[in-house]
Amino acid sequence: MRAGLVGLAGLYWPIALGRALHEHPGVQFVAAATLGVADQEIQELLGLTPAEYAARFGVQLYTDAEEMVRDARLDTVVIVTRHSEHAPWVERMAALGVDIFIPKTFTTTPADAQRIVAAEQRHGVRIAVGPSARFLPPMLAVKQALDEGRIGRPFSMRLCHHHGVIDVFHLHDWYRDPQEGGPELSLGWYGIDLVLHFMQDTIQSVYAQYGNFTSPDSPFMDCGRISIRLAGGGLAAFDMYFCNRVAYPGWQLEIVGPGGVISVHRAAADATSVAVGLNGAQGYTPLTLPTAAPGWESFWIDDFLQGRAPALSAATAASITQISLAARQSAASGVPVTV
Repeated sequence: MRAGLVGLAGLYWPIALGRALHEHPGVQFVAAATLGVADQEIQELLGLTPAEYAARFGVQLYTDAEEMVRDARLDTVVIVTRHSEHAPWVERMAALGVDIFIPKTFTTTPADAQRIVAAEQRHGVRIAVGPSARFLPPMLAVKQALDEGRIGRPFSMRLCHHHGVIDVFHLHDWYRDPQEGGPELSLGWYGIDLVLHFMQDTIQSVYAQYGNFTSPDSPFMDCGRISIRLAGGGLAAFDMYFCNRVAYPGWQLEIVGPGGVISVHRAAADATSVAVGLNGAQGYTPLTLPTAAPGWESFWIDDFLQGRAPALSAATAASITQISLAARQSAASGVPVTV
């Protein structure tokens, strides 16, 4: 698979996904397009000049994305542009017949989400979206226990996600721009995906409350709670914390069923050290984490290489976007919103 990046002006994704592509067997990471963004702006956001990025990963630089796809004979592109520009770039790339990965934030509007789904169907390409916390080892252990029926059909879920503070982002970064999304479309992405994945139900309504407690320079909330009613009658709650300087990403989780409670909590100072357990009639039983797991940011690469449908599709991403925006609407109005 020959892969390239459409865009370099970002804080995190060009490095993280560039490394994943560069190191993955069966992938040739060969090109990146600057899209005409000035070198200085890319350096401010990325921490590297385009030339330094190209040298680090051994890729050819282009200005024009279409020229890059044709000249480098690409099979796959990763889109790293402003979130509000994802839909037009997907339409342009899909028309060239390449598969596409879109790192969250997927889109900022339901209309753009549907444009992406329509482009995938029209051109017969595959569009994957991520990352997904469902591929973290503790979450894989939780899903295995649920699939084995260890607590029966779950009826309640409580999830908490800590993810640092906004001051790690450059003053000109997209994350500080109200037109480019916000925590519901970024951190909310993880939580809503996990609710859908674990509870195996659709979401009927959401009620959200937001606050800003430690980030006065943020245009968004930095602490939010989304309460969810599922179509089957179950409940879920998701707390997203973008408001404290603790090691991140951090996760706490409880899923309740008639047979007990599955839990995830931090077990050491390292944010990645967690314990997963089942608390049932026989007491507390630790659950074993898998020794190998798909990368939670790079799982889609194997999907593409092995000809599978993406684990997290554009259609699923469109649904998550709709639910995230319903949470924003609820927080602004103070009332539940039906999805």
